[in-house]
Amino acid sequence: MSEKISEKYLTFGESKKYLSEEHVKLLIDTFDKVYEGICETFNNGELRPVEYIIDPEYDGVAYTTWRKVVLNPKWLEEHPWDIDCMTHELIHVAQNYKDVECPFWICEGLADYGRAKFGLYNKEGKWELPKYSDKQKYTDGYRVAAAFFLWIEENIDPTLPKDLNDTIKAGKYTDDYFKNKTGYTVDELWQKYAEANKANA
Repeated sequence: MSEKISEKYLTFGESKKYLSEEHVKLLIDTFDKVYEGICETFNNGELRPVEYIIDPEYDGVAYTTWRKVVLNPKWLEEHPWDIDCMTHELIHVAQNYKDVECPFWICEGLADYGRAKFGLYNKEGKWELPKYSDKQKYTDGYRVAAAFFLWIEENIDPTLPKDLNDTIKAGKYTDDYFKNKTGYTVDELWQKYAEANKANA
């Protein structure tokens, strides 16, 4: 497959005029470097077409609907190295959890887990996973859940994040998933995660 998968799978359209030329190049280059790996992990290797829409009227950071990713250009102006906010959104495109049950914390936790694994500019963008705190709960989602998933992968079951994603996509996720997969409930896993981090503090 050509290295320039953006030529086949990324539509960037006229709205790119709202970004600097440097940011356009960075976003395309990042897409070329991360999207295949993302789809390998989150969509069984199948690449889905993606459309980037730069919307100056949107006041959030970015969001994904189906295969369309909307980005606020002001965000990149103010955070010029947060390129991997789009890596997070590309994971949502690949997840494609349409018409299946998926707890919000898992959906966003896996997306930030993927950003931690695939992101190219997390350090430059001052983005990192948080250290454990007893104020956290896995249901916080996003980076908190991502750090939890990474710990499970490294200490309990290296196949869990990908298998969890695949199970959700197949419409087979239930609250018993973690117990069936690891022998521990999600709350027991969180307790182990908490104890391990307290011991290493």
